[in-house]
Amino acid sequence: MINAVSFAAEAKANPTRYYRRPGEVVRDRRLNREEKLAILEAWELEARELSVASEENMSGGEPSLLQDVVDARLQLGEGTDPVDPSGAPTKHGVRKVKPRD
Repeated sequence: MINAVSFAAEAKANPTRYYRRPGEVVRDRRLNREEKLAILEAWELEARELSVASEENMSGGEPSLLQDVVDARLQLGEGTDPVDPSGAPTKHGVRKVKPRD
């Protein structure tokens, strides 16, 4: 049997293995808010990479769930602009932060 911590780690590594839609992550009562956000951030990175590959005609025809991921993050009180590259997580999980005025 898989424990909650390892489930969250596995779901973060491969969100589409455990969830069909990002909204399912939001409704999963086994996870705390931080775990949900981590899974959704990983899913957002994957969706953004798929979007870039699609723009370069390198995708396998999979539909992008980027807007669904952004909507799910907004439901949890955190979001990024799907068209703003500075708001997207990078491969290393670090976002570029705009300086405050």
